[in-house]
Amino acid sequence: MVRPYFRRDQKDGVSPPDLSKDCSYADHIVHARGKRTKFTSLTLDLAKCRDFGECTYRLLREPAEADKHKIVEHEHLLTELQQTASRGEKDERLKAIHALRYARMRKEGLVDWQFDISRVERKEVTSWAHRQIQKYFVRC
Repeated sequence: MVRPYFRRDQKDGVSPPDLSKDCSYADHIVHARGKRTKFTSLTLDLAKCRDFGECTYRLLREPAEADKHKIVEHEHLLTELQQTASRGEKDERLKAIHALRYARMRKEGLVDWQFDISRVERKEVTSWAHRQIQKYFVRC
């Protein structure tokens, strides 16, 4: 069974990722709150994100996956963070442990966008991404 993922955001649509900013899952979860990275955070439990925006959106998984975007399932995210917490360098381990707490608490999953931005001007990447990702979300 495919579980729905949700996001709370502004009325004018889901905030765009910054596809030029590559980072780890832990970096995104711990340090990117209020900043943009190549990921978009989602949740399996709407009650866990009520304070994150004005409107509720549901990810349209089928079109996103059909267009080769990667859905990082909650359990997979936890597994990856646990592995980093046990095998990474000291600073990576600490960050991963912190990220694990957040990810569990928020029942977090991610979208790892796979857009080709090679023909998009650097200064236009975020606005371009904003237009691209809206079709993968529906307002609830």
